[in-house]
Amino acid sequence: MAKLNTNSNAYTIIYASVLVIIVAFLLAFISSALKDTQEKNVALDTKKQILSALNIRDCADPEAEWSKVLGDQDQNAEILTADVNGEQKLVVKVKGAGLWGPIWGWVSINKDGETVYGTFFNHEGETAGLGARIKEQWFQESFQGKKIFADGNVVLSVFKAGKADPTLSADNYVDAVTGATLTSNGVHDMLRAGIAAKQADIEAFKNK
Repeated sequence: MAKLNTNSNAYTIIYASVLVIIVAFLLAFISSALKDTQEKNVALDTKKQILSALNIRDCADPEAEWSKVLGDQDQNAEILTADVNGEQKLVVKVKGAGLWGPIWGWVSINKDGETVYGTFFNHEGETAGLGARIKEQWFQESFQGKKIFADGNVVLSVFKAGKADPTLSADNYVDAVTGATLTSNGVHDMLRAGIAAKQADIEAFKNK
């Protein structure tokens, strides 16, 4: 029987190919095994974000809180209704673009269909300490109580300090994140376009 030549090109190619197949199989197996867990974690994180938009943060049992406030609604829905301490809220999803990638969030609206109850914003890759601060609670809470519409148009805005549209009331806007003009502009545009796209739903909620 001929001795296997481990120094040959054929041996190297076959050995490398077998290793690649084994590694690919193991990765596929691990990915499949963890798929359900990953999907559950993503769903739970989304629920936490929506609850945050309803000013329900850091709760001990997010799943139980979700069931209490939003029932069996799908967290991936663009529009949800919530009952917070006996008060009806509408939650709308908004999506846009920041400086380095997608940004998104949720805006909860009081039953008057005019006033922001709460917000939550997230991002994919904004700059830490600058644009990434849209995810911080202080920025999100600055929208609470702001008026969304004027004369039937969406006027909820984000402006650089001292650069607000003089035709708008202070009730219609918040100050941008310092040093993150482009990300703040992205939030501004996201709110304007996202809420305008759901204006009919907001009106229906208001009149229900």
